[in-house]
Amino acid sequence: MHKWSQLELALPTASRRGSEEGRGLADYVPPPWASFDPQEVLGKDAHALSVDVISRGTLLENVELGRSAHCVLGSMDECQLVYKNPLVSRRHLVLQLNRYGRLLLYDLGSTHGTTLNHVRIEPCRYYLLKVGDQIRIGERGSTSRTYVVCGPEEAPAAQEDATPAPKPKKIAKSWAAKDEQEIMSKVKNATAADYYDTNLYFDEWDDYFDRDQVKQESESKRKRKTHTAASLKADLSRLYQEEVDLLNRWYTIVKQAEDEGIIGASGDPAKPVSLVKNIQRKGLDGDRAKLQEQIDAVRADIDRSRKLLKLTRAE
Repeated sequence: MHKWSQLELALPTASRRGSEEGRGLADYVPPPWASFDPQEVLGKDAHALSVDVISRGTLLENVELGRSAHCVLGSMDECQLVYKNPLVSRRHLVLQLNRYGRLLLYDLGSTHGTTLNHVRIEPCRYYLLKVGDQIRIGERGSTSRTYVVCGPEEAPAAQEDATPAPKPKKIAKSWAAKDEQEIMSKVKNATAADYYDTNLYFDEWDDYFDRDQVKQESESKRKRKTHTAASLKADLSRLYQEEVDLLNRWYTIVKQAEDEGIIGASGDPAKPVSLVKNIQRKGLDGDRAKLQEQIDAVRADIDRSRKLLKLTRAE
């Protein structure tokens, strides 16, 4: 197991005191899976994605992603994406690349929130983005800028294996043939029922072996399942989302453990430690082990599907 793949007892965000009295500043602390050099891990795909900054229909700039694994948007000058607006928090949101080159959106608990495709997202939760997604600050119409995810467009999975639509005449003939087959099947079954002799010798073992053979044939067909580029892309889309869902589930558990005082802000056991806290900590460790097993399985399936897709494209 790689060190970066391990789930840690820490959240991606931490609050610290700002320069102004009484105001906190959200820090983004990338988890191990999000801390990497895009050039080393993604290679030529590191700069595949970018963001168009659009204001009132005018393209202001195109920001290329991939120089670092994450990009912070906020009103502070130190942010990679600076937006000077009263509704924009000093550190508002993060655009995070994962190790598969997918882009994630993460709101840093901003005051006025973030919308994705005109739907407000939950803070401190990762959202998987795709090319064409639109990100805005605050409610719809409250700010003028829209951030559009740009990148290489892939043909929809349904179009890759698409076949020409049959003509109306062929459809009518096919339905007529199907009706004829159903009628003949009913006649055959009825005839067989009329002449069925209950006194005929019946060996129950024949039925057993027939069922076993059918089962073996179905399992053999399942093993011989052929993968197409379209099916593999669909599998990968599902697996990418599963990984993000598991990560969000884990961070929800960690946040709850922090709120209940089971662990400290750094993931260390809370002090003083009581018997109840020890029991709760063991339950937390058990949850981590279960989720770690699930996310490892998902990542193994992702690696396998990516290799198969590469082989399919090479053929």
